[in-house]
Amino acid sequence: MNTAAVGMPPLFSVAQQTELAAAKADSIIKSYVIMAMAAGLVPSPLVDMVAVTVIEVNMIAELAQLYRFPVPNKLVSYKVLISLAGGIGTVYLSAKFTYLIKTMPLVGHAIYLGALSLSGGISVYAVGKIFQKHFESGGTFLSSDNAVLRDYFKQKQKEGRKLVPEMLAESR
Repeated sequence: MNTAAVGMPPLFSVAQQTELAAAKADSIIKSYVIMAMAAGLVPSPLVDMVAVTVIEVNMIAELAQLYRFPVPNKLVSYKVLISLAGGIGTVYLSAKFTYLIKTMPLVGHAIYLGALSLSGGISVYAVGKIFQKHFESGGTFLSSDNAVLRDYFKQKQKEGRKLVPEMLAESR
């Protein structure tokens, strides 16, 4: 119920509402990061790539709902195309990497699955943070200069490399 519409003071200030939305968005991103890491345990880079893309699309839709934005279908479509096109090289290299790593008895397969799992989680984290910033900015951030987006994505990937393993440890 909109308390302002019936003459009652709002329960939370705008600053508190913003803080609550950011905390909820962080929680949403974390849950999707964990899903992506689980998907990375499937020993197929192609399946992992598709699964991570689907996870990212669902996360973007949930973040849009949280911030009361329509799902940015055009942006999501570009995101899907970029993920799938960008993933082709990764799948090829992953297949070569798999062959080399799996030649190491026992440990090789675990290293391969761990790397695949972490890379999916880091990707979802960075994409989630970009869309969180986009929605918090009123839907203008993704209209920014490509260099700004690239730098922000790289920054969030770097941050994700540190935080994603911590998220996994907390979820246990």
